[in-house]
Amino acid sequence: MKTKDILITLILSISIIILYIVNEYTKVELEYANTAYQVYLNGKVIGLIEDEDALYDLINEEQQAIKNEYNVDYVYPPNVFEIVETKTYDNDFSSPENIYKLIEERDDFTVQGYTITIRYNDEDYYEEEEVPEDFAINVLDVDVFNEAIKKYILAFVSEEDYNDYMNGTTEELTDIGQVITNMYFQEQIMIKEAYISVNDKIYTDADILAQDLLFGVDAEMDTYVVQAGDSIESISAEFELNPQEFLIANPDYRSEDVMLSIGEAVNVTLLDPIVTFIYKVDRIEESITPFSKQTVPDPTKEYGFREVTQAGITGLSLNYETYEVKNGEQSSEIDIISTEVVRSVVDEITTVGPTYSGVSGSYEDIPGEWGWPTNRPSVVTSPYSMRWGRLHEGIDISGTGRWSPIYAIADGVVVNVSPACSSCYQWSNGNYIVVQHDNNYYSAYLHLQDFNVTEGQTVEKGDVIAYMGDSGFATGVHLHLGLYLGEPFAGGTTQSLNPLTTIYSGL
Repeated sequence: MKTKDILITLILSISIIILYIVNEYTKVELEYANTAYQVYLNGKVIGLIEDEDALYDLINEEQQAIKNEYNVDYVYPPNVFEIVETKTYDNDFSSPENIYKLIEERDDFTVQGYTITIRYNDEDYYEEEEVPEDFAINVLDVDVFNEAIKKYILAFVSEEDYNDYMNGTTEELTDIGQVITNMYFQEQIMIKEAYISVNDKIYTDADILAQDLLFGVDAEMDTYVVQAGDSIESISAEFELNPQEFLIANPDYRSEDVMLSIGEAVNVTLLDPIVTFIYKVDRIEESITPFSKQTVPDPTKEYGFREVTQAGITGLSLNYETYEVKNGEQSSEIDIISTEVVRSVVDEITTVGPTYSGVSGSYEDIPGEWGWPTNRPSVVTSPYSMRWGRLHEGIDISGTGRWSPIYAIADGVVVNVSPACSSCYQWSNGNYIVVQHDNNYYSAYLHLQDFNVTEGQTVEKGDVIAYMGDSGFATGVHLHLGLYLGEPFAGGTTQSLNPLTTIYSGL
């Protein structure tokens, strides 16, 4: 073996012997070191203790008030708290009492429970709307949340419908009526176990949580004592609710026709739901088609002759429909799946003789009669009423589909043809038209797909002026028809009217 190789082997052997001696010495030294626990808070060392169990026990003993308040057996350190076992020759230990005081001064103690995170989806909001941040709910027992969610749902649907859906016992729809075919929440709801700060809001009562889900966290409840002559409709109007919102706030009532007891306190708080409950409805509903009136001239009759020679018969159909209800508000769009004609419509025919001017007669519009703005069959999906604290100034009509024609409801002049504009004050209207009629009446047609007239154009009742769509702030394809005294959306004085109780009261 070369001298160089012998030297290298000798050096390696000596190095191994030295490392072995150092390692054995270290083992001996560590046998005499103390086992201790380094305490961290927010990543910073706050002390060194001998017994971690003593600190946990002290925390649990000192927080008896928290245990009593939440009816729990244990109270825990903050979430940013950590204990790491270590070896040390340091005998300068902190007492559990001193560490406890530091934790109490700098952070919150916790209890074991569940955090429910409600995550709002961007696609459920228009570009102009701000998407809410995630909302957290803390409970000690997940059953509290489940019970609260059930109470929330029962504010919108009957317990019978809820149980039928949950148990899969919903009957097949074969006759006039409706059934719920789906229930879900629009938001993502995530539940996980967590250690919750005792200074955060923790729900232990399902009734309180259900109330906050429906009206907003810590909302002040407004009540009203029923007086003689009050009805659900009159109380709703007084407190800027619509009757459906009143029924949601007072789930013991299922119909706005129910009689209220004098002296009874009812909830008139404005709804501000934290979650969005949606259910889908399949419905079979009767649809009545009004008959048209035709005038047929007959020159063989005497002057001034006028007689109904064919009685009009209204048509009757069964519409098979589907729609969604979101937090108690029916979608503006209803899909009519199919229609079964039960009775065909028969037009009324009036035979007239020559007029005194010697000219044969023609169809004559009766003063006060207005035309319907859409094809039949159609459905009024939302009436003229208060909705979420604001007046819904018109009626929503659906069922005839995108690009179906929209008709002028009376003779007039088109005064406004306004394309949709996302940055405009009236962006929510989408594409809309305003027509001026006699006696300062104006009709407005909102959420249109496209136009068929221009500003300044004269139109007659029944002229196609536009096509149905869902532009602007719309929950589906439909027409919003507004009726006003004074021109709307023009900055001047105007008054909205209810079309169903004014021009359509006889339908």
